[in-house]
Amino acid sequence: MIVVTEPSTRETINVQIQPVAPNPAIWSAMPTLPVDPRVMAKGRIVSFQRRHPAALAFDIMRTKLLKDATDQHWTSLGITSPTAGSGKATVAVNLAISLTKHAKIRVAIVDLDLRRPRIAAIFDHSGRYTTAQFLQGECLIEDFFVRVGDNLAIGASPDASSYPAELLHGQSAAHMLGRVRDELKADMIIYNLPSLLESDDCLGMLPLVDATLLVIGAEYDTVSDIDACERELQQHTKLLGVVLNKCRYKTEQNINFQI
Repeated sequence: MIVVTEPSTRETINVQIQPVAPNPAIWSAMPTLPVDPRVMAKGRIVSFQRRHPAALAFDIMRTKLLKDATDQHWTSLGITSPTAGSGKATVAVNLAISLTKHAKIRVAIVDLDLRRPRIAAIFDHSGRYTTAQFLQGECLIEDFFVRVGDNLAIGASPDASSYPAELLHGQSAAHMLGRVRDELKADMIIYNLPSLLESDDCLGMLPLVDATLLVIGAEYDTVSDIDACERELQQHTKLLGVVLNKCRYKTEQNINFQI
């Protein structure tokens, strides 16, 4: 479990980061999206700030994830929750930004929660095309994605979909996400997945990710919900651990990652 509160200690893990090839031309073709870290901090996006206590928690999470990804050669991470309101999109964005502090790492974040999209709103991004249009192949990757800095690509729109399960489980979505993997050549792709227990939207996405994190909202999700999600995720993918979010209390060890 990763408890996102104010860490009292920092943990050092040696991670070998391999030099990456120059960014493919597709990265240069993406429109750039300006962001104001001070504005984002008001929305709980704190990873821009190196000294913020919560940012340190995400940096520790990042380092442990990189070690596991390096050891087991995986490059995609799905982040889900039992129900809405747990803050999984906020966790996904903070983790993505923390990863980009390594200048040699390219990161892409894709919002696949089509019932309650949040990533675009976090970045105050409207976009020319909807996520549904992209997943149906109606636009190019460089027309849908935007770039923050040199090494963060964002694929998201604020528009909800009327038939998310049918769209997400279709061959077109799998094809387009495969193109994202092959053409962006990101070192890490983070997917903000739908909540696991509210529909079957998430289940069809699990075979497309190498590993998952489960975000639990303190006082939001029940123990039985957590147990059900852990069983489901362990059956279909590699569950790296659980993030306890919105916790108002400190523990003796604020960051405790269990594989």
